[in-house]
Amino acid sequence: MATEILLTSESFVKDVSSISDNLAGKYLRPSIREAQEVKYRGIVGDTLLAKLKALVADGSINQDANSNYKDLVDRSQYLLAFLAITEVCMKVSFKVVNAGVVQTGDENVTQAPTDDVSAIRSYYQAKADSATLDLQNYLLNNWSLFPELNQGDYHRIHSNLYSAASCGIFLGGPRGKRIR
Repeated sequence: MATEILLTSESFVKDVSSISDNLAGKYLRPSIREAQEVKYRGIVGDTLLAKLKALVADGSINQDANSNYKDLVDRSQYLLAFLAITEVCMKVSFKVVNAGVVQTGDENVTQAPTDDVSAIRSYYQAKADSATLDLQNYLLNNWSLFPELNQGDYHRIHSNLYSAASCGIFLGGPRGKRIR
């Protein structure tokens, strides 16, 4: 199995947020992976993400020749952290077991109601949306620095480079209609 390359770390996510230092990596690591491999990939594209991961994997990200890529990874840290937190909220609140979806309690802590969990998730999603917009503006203003952001990827992620809003419904215009 290939080594997993994550562009941010569990310690960074914990340091920049109010999540507990005791939060198990079993929950946080998959959340970071999802944030990077699904949401972040939609912003930077497959080729640029692969380049960033390769530079991090071989340690050459810190070389002067790769300063543009290092800057991009540095600018991506808060976005990845906030996206990971939005993913981890539900993972730690509910568990899927043989008996179904359960919430475990403890005599020393009180479980937050689902509405409160959703509110916290929305709070971090709004932070992620703001960080996404900042990163998108950086990529649009500096796209010539990243040859991996080629025309194919640029067109594929075009909508992500112009809108940072998260929404569960399609807001891209009329569907099923011909536009001439």
